[in-house]
Parts: sequence; C-alpha cells; structure tokens
Amino acid sequence: MNITDKIYAEKVLKHLFIGAQLDGVQFGMSPATIKVYFTHYKDVVDYGGQLYLTIESKWCLFDKRPMKFPKSAEEIEHYSEEEEYRRIFQCRRQKVINIELAENTPHLLITLENGYELFVNGVHDMYECWQAGVEFDEETWLIVATPGNDIAIWAPERF
Repeated sequence: MNITDKIYAEKVLKHLFIGAQLDGVQFGMSPATIKVYFTHYKDVVDYGGQLYLTIESKWCLFDKRPMKFPKSAEEIEHYSEEEEYRRIFQCRRQKVINIELAENTPHLLITLENGYELFVNGVHDMYECWQAGVEFDEETWLIVATPGNDIAIWAPERF
C-alpha cells in the first residue's frame, strides 16, 4: 500500500464514518462475512444511501488500545459466529470517533465512543478483506482492502 493511497483512503473514511453510529448488522452469505451498518443521527449528513462496512476476514474487538496490533490474520483470536455477533452487539449505537489504516497495510481500525476499537485484518494474497462505503447507485463511495496488501478508493470527483 503506497502512502498516497493510504492518506487519501483515510481522508475518505474519516469523511464518511466519523460521527456515525453503529446501527445494524446483516448476516453474511457465510459465517466468515458480516456487514455492519452505520448511520449519522446527530449530524445531518446524507450521502444518498446506507453507510456500511463489510468484513470478509478475521477481526477482533479491543476494549482498550493494545500495545501493538496484530500483524496478520493468524495473530487474531478466532471467534465463533455467535461470538462475532455478541461482540458487534457490544458496539451498538456507539459513535465512530476515529478511523484509520495501519502504517504499511490496509488493516482497518475503528475507534468508538465507548473506547472499544474494532480491528479488521486488511491483508490477504487472494481475496478482499473488507469494503467500506455507501450503498448508492448514482455516486460511488467505496474503499476496499484488495489482495496483495493494497487498497482501492472510489469517491466522487467533487470530494
């Protein structure tokens, strides 16, 4: 992941997510996929669609910032499907206060108002690990952790 893409992706992610609250969950096509929805309730922000994060790799929830974050999926504790939903439920209605990418990889870190931090693995050689954006047909807001330690960004030109 090059630094220019990292900076731009973080700018788009912050623009979309900061201030939004975790608002819902959609069960994925498989136990390995979870889709989390966010909504801006207090700030009048309308992107013309539903703000979401689709997680297709390992992730974990910290109740305080660890000394160091996992470097790979192998370092992340395995959650059962039931445990994943229990942990996401702990974050319900929590407002996003920060969102960032790891220094050299597209690992995603979302900091919530209650102090929890959602860490999503962003590196896989063959598959996308996560996608974040707005479900809308006319305008594209999408950031994707792509295979091979890279990131792809689609945002409106006026952004």
